[in-house]
Amino acid sequence: MKDRILQEIKARVNRKSWELWFSSFDVKSIENNKVIFSVGNLFIKEWLEKKYHSVLIKAVKSILGNDASYELTFESFEPHVSYSEPLVKRKAVLLTPLNPDYTFENFVVGPGNSFAYHAALEVAKQPGRYNPLFIYGGVGLGKTHLLQSIGNYVVQNEPNLRVMYITSEKFLNDLVDSMKEGKLTEFREKYRRKVDILLIDDIQFLVGKTGVQTELFHTFNELYDSGKQIVICSDREPHMLKEFQDRLISRFQMGLVAKLEPPDEETRKNIAKKMLEIENGELPEEVLNFVAENVDDNLRRLKGAIIKLLVYKETTGKEINLREAVSLLRDFIKPREMKILDPMDELLDILSRIMGIPKEEILSSSRNVKAITARRVGMYVAKTYLKNSLRSIAEKFNRSHPVVADSVKRVKNSLLKGNRQLKSIIDEVVGELSRRALNG
Repeated sequence: MKDRILQEIKARVNRKSWELWFSSFDVKSIENNKVIFSVGNLFIKEWLEKKYHSVLIKAVKSILGNDASYELTFESFEPHVSYSEPLVKRKAVLLTPLNPDYTFENFVVGPGNSFAYHAALEVAKQPGRYNPLFIYGGVGLGKTHLLQSIGNYVVQNEPNLRVMYITSEKFLNDLVDSMKEGKLTEFREKYRRKVDILLIDDIQFLVGKTGVQTELFHTFNELYDSGKQIVICSDREPHMLKEFQDRLISRFQMGLVAKLEPPDEETRKNIAKKMLEIENGELPEEVLNFVAENVDDNLRRLKGAIIKLLVYKETTGKEINLREAVSLLRDFIKPREMKILDPMDELLDILSRIMGIPKEEILSSSRNVKAITARRVGMYVAKTYLKNSLRSIAEKFNRSHPVVADSVKRVKNSLLKGNRQLKSIIDEVVGELSRRALNG
């Protein structure tokens, strides 16, 4: 009876699916018209329950009658059929290297990437659920990070699955080399039968390359038909891949397509903090905010800007202030017409606008509450953020050295006591200073 049931199931699936998903599948027992199946892999168990339920129930009922049922259990055991090279191995296999920093934990989620992030996470947790997953977006938005996060997650949590991460250029080069060496069979074996999750980066580089597209088309079909997960990244959505075969584009669209949008300012700030954490570095918050606000074209440049500041800090032994950050990062900012102004004059202009009083009143001996607040905030910002000396600040504000020192101390103490209104004014002043330093 056991053999009849297995043969009935085998007759209902194609050979490749049988070899892939049923290599550790067996009938454990038959009790009260109920068949207990065993499978030696938890992932495969879930896959069979989801994708092959109708096949299993029909096979069981065809042998035992319409009242028959089945149950699928996990139990580590040797498969009933011995294969020289099982497609699903019991030992973790990473076929290509992955960057260990590219994990879901290190990926900062924001409004522009939330959908793609959760889609990638679901694919990592349940390979095959969205197949293929096609992620697209501009340069430096985190496509490779998400792609490799899937691989790192699967390697850690599903050791029976084999993961391969490649660029489209690597796929092309491997194909060309195999053709030159007469090893096309080995190439197809590698990409079609020896991998469970295929992660392909930068698919757009195959635009116009008809021969490799044809090979990719057949590779895609074989992997998909075998239930293996495919994830593809591109800098553009599928239908924008001009000079790509229509049949390939249609396959890219048959699963889930997810877009990565550029991060908003708040997300960039969080990403900058995460990058700083990964690099085990420290930068003043106003400097980090300045970087996040102004290096907004892509995250690779954002990381490059942070690395430059950290290297400068390490090699010079100096703390980075806002003025130095502006100077050091000019190459990272989009070209703009800039003029060189005295930061202290800029500071007074900003204080005048924010506090709603003339600059002259700030510099006068007026005891108006707004003037006193603006004066003290100006001295504090000049000392703490612009790193001016007490002497230069005293000269600019027409005050004595002790008065400046006392004003800075008063502001510090007020901030330590949690004066939110004062902190809000200072944050606004510092933010405006950084923007004006670039825009002129």
